[in-house]
Amino acid sequence: RLLGGGICSPTTAPPTQSTYDNDSFPLIAAAQMDLAVTALACDLTRVATIQMSHTVGPTVFSWLGISEGHHSLSHIDDSNQSGIDNYVLAERWYAEQFLSIVEQLKNTANPEGDGTLFDDTLVVWAQELGDGRMHVCEDVPFIIAGNAGGHFETGRYLELGGQNHCHLLTSICEAFGLSNQTFGDPAAGVGGLVQL
Repeated sequence: RLLGGGICSPTTAPPTQSTYDNDSFPLIAAAQMDLAVTALACDLTRVATIQMSHTVGPTVFSWLGISEGHHSLSHIDDSNQSGIDNYVLAERWYAEQFLSIVEQLKNTANPEGDGTLFDDTLVVWAQELGDGRMHVCEDVPFIIAGNAGGHFETGRYLELGGQNHCHLLTSICEAFGLSNQTFGDPAAGVGGLVQL
């Protein structure tokens, strides 16, 4: 039973891939993104989460010509320019996946009415650390795409002075009609981000 009468069209099942085959990583990521967009378009869910890898990501971006794992690259010393370049290349690939799902949402009809699915969606890209080399949890970048049906102003870069990310997550809850004043550890602060 659909939540609200979504727009579903048949899709082709992706080819079977081994989740332990490193070279299948891009195909599995694409299949997961397709599945998330399809579930949203069919109104089978209102929230989807995609986690590309686990904390100590062992993925080797072999399809980019890289032979060292992502986790090792995240700890590259500043004097290793080749390693830094490979880390940037790997992170760029992740950025391209984020763009890919945004484009898919923009090219999918909104099951709630006019426009596209992206018009009423918010896509959040979060990293675990601000500086992977030192395991620092400060200056962690968050990227949001979409305005959640007009709730957020887009096209800006905000420097928020080290505020805890719980305020961003509380703002996202508020955008979707929830009334909670905290998200996660209440000791980290109350309320959303007024800058949004």
